[in-house]
Amino acid sequence: MKAILPLCMVLLFGCTQQGQDSVSNDALDAIANAEQCGFGPRPTKPASLQRYAVGYTEDVCVPLSPEQAGVILMGGSTDVDSVFIDKVRPHIQGGNVLVLRTQGEDGYNDYLWHLLQAASVETLLVDSRDKANSEYVSWAVRTAEFIWFAGGDQSTYIANWQDTALQQALHNAYNRGAIIGGTSAGNAILGSVVYNPDGVGSAVSSEVAQDFCHENIKFSPDFLAAPMLANTITDTHFKQRDRMGRLMVFLGHHQPQNLTGIAVSERTAMWVERSGDTEVFGEHEVYIVRADTQSRYQQTRCGQPVQVTDLLRYRLVPGDNYQLLRHQSNVSPIRLSLDGDRAQLYSPLNPY
Repeated sequence: MKAILPLCMVLLFGCTQQGQDSVSNDALDAIANAEQCGFGPRPTKPASLQRYAVGYTEDVCVPLSPEQAGVILMGGSTDVDSVFIDKVRPHIQGGNVLVLRTQGEDGYNDYLWHLLQAASVETLLVDSRDKANSEYVSWAVRTAEFIWFAGGDQSTYIANWQDTALQQALHNAYNRGAIIGGTSAGNAILGSVVYNPDGVGSAVSSEVAQDFCHENIKFSPDFLAAPMLANTITDTHFKQRDRMGRLMVFLGHHQPQNLTGIAVSERTAMWVERSGDTEVFGEHEVYIVRADTQSRYQQTRCGQPVQVTDLLRYRLVPGDNYQLLRHQSNVSPIRLSLDGDRAQLYSPLNPY
């Protein structure tokens, strides 16, 4: 099958967007064997489920190597082409791509179809728990070689997808070897602790530093359950929106777990392998923030300014790495403190 796939993709992308010629369809028909792979036929789509699709209409079954798969954490704004080209395209071998969101349209379809040389890209607007529990959505998730969570509002993702057939199918896809990733809100749901404002408003560093129990601080449990992301919390739009303070407060809420914060700036992505090795792509930085034996959460009481001293902060740019399971890096960290009782929150003054 691996020998067939490159030929199929050459044939497919020699055609126009309006349709594939009979030769490319015949080639793809030869590997349209989802039933043989144990997925069964495509279920009937619920009438209320909005679906946008480009490419080949049938599912293709691609042999995946789970040990070669990973997770993409993207920081928002312009997407990072290079991580898709370098990591996703060779892994999925012309397979099927699924984009999940609760609102929006088909903005990713043509972009990912051509960039990844995929057989198809399907976008589903799964905006209710009934849809998330439908056979159609579960099948679409299980059969995809790459699953992408678009930006939006992670509160709606958790409300509609947590503890549903969609989530179980995501675990099945992960175990099968699918690559999973997301940008902005789609990134926020991939750590083992999910910042979930539940529609009340996004936490702002200067505000949550004033009150450890600010109303915009809420969390949900693990959604993806990827072992290399155990004991992590992710954040996005990081440097551009000065989210260092809020991340430090978030870590203070989970002291017994000693979470690792993975914070990605805009137009930047982190590739996380199942081994825990990472790679940075894009224009800006990824920040790793965590506590060690020298760190102190000195004041973490409701209604009072937060005081945290000597957290470790790693600044990673393309070419740098961080090993999430062993907490090793080619970059030396700095010590970073936060005092919500001061006009200048950070020490050093520039935490970035």
